[in-house]
Amino acid sequence: MTDSRPDESQLISEAVAYAAGLDASAVRRELSAPQGPHRWPRHRLNEVDLEWRRWRLRRWLAADEDPPGSIKLFERLAVAAGMPPAATAPLATEVGGALTTLSYDEMFPQGPLIAKAMQARVVRQVAARETDEQYAAMMLASTRRREDYLRKLPDDTWWMIGDLISEATRRACVAEIATLPASAGAAYDGGLSPGWDKEHDALVSRSCNAYLGAGPTLVAIHEDPALVAQISARMGRRMYPTRCTYLEYRPGDFLGVHTDQPTCEVSLLFTVDGEPGPMRSYFDRTATGPAALHRWVHDNGQFPDGGRDFVYRPREGFALTGRAVPHARLPQQESAFIGALFYSGLV
Repeated sequence: MTDSRPDESQLISEAVAYAAGLDASAVRRELSAPQGPHRWPRHRLNEVDLEWRRWRLRRWLAADEDPPGSIKLFERLAVAAGMPPAATAPLATEVGGALTTLSYDEMFPQGPLIAKAMQARVVRQVAARETDEQYAAMMLASTRRREDYLRKLPDDTWWMIGDLISEATRRACVAEIATLPASAGAAYDGGLSPGWDKEHDALVSRSCNAYLGAGPTLVAIHEDPALVAQISARMGRRMYPTRCTYLEYRPGDFLGVHTDQPTCEVSLLFTVDGEPGPMRSYFDRTATGPAALHRWVHDNGQFPDGGRDFVYRPREGFALTGRAVPHARLPQQESAFIGALFYSGLV
């Protein structure tokens, strides 16, 4: 007798298709209702939605994990709206076990989209200190995740979009920035100690700029189906809008060299107004391991020599796989406003 069970990659592909096809529109409306009890901001809604789909995907494969409260709430509202509760594939009952051998980190090496999605990894006591052995083990795990993630990427780690927006849309963005309440954004001055963040698998260093939030015009650009499809095609897998914001840079503001968080696999940037300085991308450091990147930023500072400088003009979009490629914005000479659109994948 031959084993007719599909191979694991096929089972995972089927589970991904199942999770991607779930209709969560009713849940999203309830959680974001301005007069409702939750009033979730858009980025939280997008990120919990994706993480809920990951949880459902793994539940289908019988790799069951206890989700954080935000996913439990999302699931409860989905069931209340008429969706069948999360279930395990019948095949798992037949074979008497999980249909995947992959851990969460192995399945999603780009990392969790929300804090507490993988509580054992992300959430730690503030006062916790590792022993040398613990630190080495965490760095090794982070290195493996980064290596797995880099294997998911296409050969083209950046591209330009010549006519991302029209001139009329650019002017609408300028007008929208003027209407944003001061409470919608936040200044960012300072930052983590430079080096490798082994829990979020990211290179970090000091930055100084302002996040202004977004309005309907920027959100419409971010969620444009044709744009999302274009980014997905470039990445070779379906991508989802996660966050968007206007960025304000004043003279002297900057972004130290870093790689982006899991919510920002792809960063798409365009100039709204002013004269932005160069965005420097270190493509030759993409394959560099975490320990070497940690030493690199300590030895060379926030703006290491080398790399390739990009200056994008109004209406022109610059897309970068910023989760993988170290990049920095050099200190600004003049003021500028930039539109920043971020995308990540389900898998």
